Amino acid sequence: MNRELALQTLGLGRDAQGEDVTRAYRRLIRKAHPDVGGDTAEAARITEAYAWLQQAPPLRGPSPSPPRANSSDEKLVLLLPPGDVFARLCELGHRLGELSYADPEAGIMQVTFTALNSVPCQLMATVVPSANPRESQVEFTLEPLANGQPPPIAAVVAHMFRAL
Repeated sequence: MNRELALQTLGLGRDAQGEDVTRAYRRLIRKAHPDVGGDTAEAARITEAYAWLQQAPPLRGPSPSPPRANSSDEKLVLLLPPGDVFARLCELGHRLGELSYADPEAGIMQVTFTALNSVPCQLMATVVPSANPRESQVEFTLEPLANGQPPPIAAVVAHMFRAL
């Protein structure tokens, strides 16, 4: 996939920035996700485009807005090689809900689950290798798939890792 195809998949123009990508992804996945009656292949295509754009270098232009206080991002550093981290994340994802997307080469895993407050949610984890081959950083993003408030991302991540 390339930037142009990913932007086209999300219905965005060439000058779209990070926040535009996130908004378009959320809008589209809420309609296409299988948990809400959508098509699995379409949801996978949307997720792949979003993941690709998240990994791509940003376009030059206005600086991104600072993170919001209610940010849905969480980062962890684990003292394990990236391949081991990814395998464990997939195992934990199965325990949390349905592993709806996994790309070992890109280090991206997506889990769909229903929170205790009955809000369907999607947790995306991306394994980012560090300069130290025995260390990996994992970036998590949590999005609601329907109206409602998702649980705090720190609580979801902590719940997953307590299962180890």
